[in-house]
Amino acid sequence: MDDISIVVVVVWGPGIHILAKKPQRPVSKFYQQRVRSMAESYGVKFIACENTMKTIGWGAKDMLEFVEVEDFGALAVMRLQLQGCAHLAW
Repeated sequence: MDDISIVVVVVWGPGIHILAKKPQRPVSKFYQQRVRSMAESYGVKFIACENTMKTIGWGAKDMLEFVEVEDFGALAVMRLQLQGCAHLAW
């Protein structure tokens, strides 16, 4: 897969807690460390939905330091698709 230049994970809804410094839902430290490792060791880009964050009273300061914040997660996905990125969802 030499043609993959970057992997971007856009997170909104309940999944946002895995990117938070102090999650308000149970998040395994193991999985949070794996997210950190993917960002730091493999250059995976993580984007958090600010709209979701606002609904639970969070700002950018509440997210892990490597997380980027975009106004709307769905819009970030659409923008990436327009730039030629493939969309995989689960």
